Amino acid sequence: MEDQSPIPPLNGYKLAASSISYTKSSTTSTTIAPLIFLFKPCTTTPPTYILRDVSLTAYPSQILAIVGPSGAGKSTLLDILAARTSPTNGTLLLNSSPLKPSSFRKLSAYVPQHDACLPLLTIAETFAFAARLLVPKTSNIAAIVSSLLTELKLTHLQNTRLAHGLSGGERRRVSIGLSLLHDPAVLLLDEPTSGLDSSSAFNVMQTLKSIATSRNRTVVLSIHQPSFKILSTIDGILLLSKGTVVHHGTLPSLQSFLVSNGFDVPPQLNALEYAMEILSQLIELKPITPPSLPSSPNNFTGLPSADVARKTRYRSSMVHEILALYNRFWKIIYRTRQLLLTNTLEALVVGLVLGTIYINIGYDKQGIEKRFGLFAFTLTFLLSSTTETLPIFINERPILLRETSSGAYRLSSYLIANTLVFLPYLLAIAIIYSVSVYFLVGLCASWQAFGYFVLVIWVTALMGNSFVLFVSSLAPNYIAGTSLVAVLLGAFFLFSGYFISADSLPKYWLFMHFLSMYKYALDALLINEYSCLVSTCLIWYEDNKECMVTGGDVLEKRGLHERQRWTNIYILCLLAAPSGVSHGSSSMDRIIHGDGVGLTGKHFVRWRNAKFFRIGGIFTGPPVLVATRDLTPVGLPTL
Repeated sequence: MEDQSPIPPLNGYKLAASSISYTKSSTTSTTIAPLIFLFKPCTTTPPTYILRDVSLTAYPSQILAIVGPSGAGKSTLLDILAARTSPTNGTLLLNSSPLKPSSFRKLSAYVPQHDACLPLLTIAETFAFAARLLVPKTSNIAAIVSSLLTELKLTHLQNTRLAHGLSGGERRRVSIGLSLLHDPAVLLLDEPTSGLDSSSAFNVMQTLKSIATSRNRTVVLSIHQPSFKILSTIDGILLLSKGTVVHHGTLPSLQSFLVSNGFDVPPQLNALEYAMEILSQLIELKPITPPSLPSSPNNFTGLPSADVARKTRYRSSMVHEILALYNRFWKIIYRTRQLLLTNTLEALVVGLVLGTIYINIGYDKQGIEKRFGLFAFTLTFLLSSTTETLPIFINERPILLRETSSGAYRLSSYLIANTLVFLPYLLAIAIIYSVSVYFLVGLCASWQAFGYFVLVIWVTALMGNSFVLFVSSLAPNYIAGTSLVAVLLGAFFLFSGYFISADSLPKYWLFMHFLSMYKYALDALLINEYSCLVSTCLIWYEDNKECMVTGGDVLEKRGLHERQRWTNIYILCLLAAPSGVSHGSSSMDRIIHGDGVGLTGKHFVRWRNAKFFRIGGIFTGPPVLVATRDLTPVGLPTL
């Protein structure tokens, strides 16, 4: 192995790794599957080395490319360098000082292989939104966006939406641009040229080279096998094979290394291409020893202290974040007018159909049963139809995780803005549905009762969307999410009191009755209807001289009272409010950003590989990124 690293410039951050190793343990068990949780594995196998004794140095104003075949450990090494994964052994250094993951993530940016962006926004709008949050004290946002578009050579596409009209290379440059708005000192990219044609790949590399030199930034990227043109933009190479370093240095030093070991590079190949062809022979040349790290630059810039990092975690106030997010949500909603119209017509048609089915129901025994059935079906329709937004929320999750983990905004700001922007829309839907069904059925003839009915429908719709948002964060994919929604809604409906009363439930199932979302909305609608008929006789004895059942009796049998009218609304609001979900957002933020225990060490690796993990009241799925073309418009509430 040869190490002839480039000469470092005098400014910026030098990122180094010393003797990095990463292993993946594997265990086998002779126990059968049903007993797997009762017994520990009986046998163990030696850990598998993904990386073994890797050392490197990356300098400011230069691009270091981690090169190697598939399975060489490039992505794993990049995850370790980005402080996303903790190594089994070894040390990471920043300007010759031990790297603190929480501080490093605030001065670096990581660009994943796949691009996750909101497809209904234009490039300029995407950059402007990020700039408003990340550079809040600058009034001239347009100048910042214009400068960034020029640097990325995207000016002619600034008004093009991300959903269409962009090539793979242009989308990749948009992702790079979003990272640049954080003004990172170290930029790490996972295979930025993957899936691109040669021209687009070269344009991306030219952009990265310009960023490294003009901004004095340290750029580290992984790449499978760069072409000769791409090699012209790269300053240093780290050649990996089976997790070990074959060469760390420049392209000329690689050529010298090959010649000194008796390998003549064919004229039709460059040194790296030839080295890739004979990797197995290079590894066998001599034992791999880590290179000695070059001396650090004279001017040590140091790392931000934990206190400073904690204070500067967010660059905008919470109010500013909510306003910016509200503006983004509103633009997306306005551009999904077809979906809005569909939801409006759905509410109108279903309301009219139900109204004509239950038209002018009386107040006899059948009327009582029909009202109960009408209210139960209304709630089933409202809650079950919200599953339409499940794939939308699931696809949007990678964007939310990327933006919150980079410190662009607080999770609570996102949830509050999301709720605020949908409040008027859901109110309009609630009014349309209520008008179409309320008067046809002949419910309580009181404007106060009608207003309360609209309120219950409105809050129930909000609660349904909060429920879907919760499930989307819990489910790893759409199929699992749909199954989970179906099971939970079925359970909530079963224990709502419609099929079996709380008094008839076994004691060990009583808790489900009070957890049911249906219960509180159904109780609210029943109280609203029969509070108008507390003293009105609904069922008479056969001689019509004595009343058998009044509206008050119906409520009493259900265990309800008029004074509970607002209690149920408060509970529904609590279930629908974003604060119910965002209560743990500060804990989530601390773990995502690495403040406090959690993100350092192997815990982060375990969380990332798990199906889900719980953080202070929030369930968050693994940050699996999706391509822009796979994204759908931002989640809209449906009825």
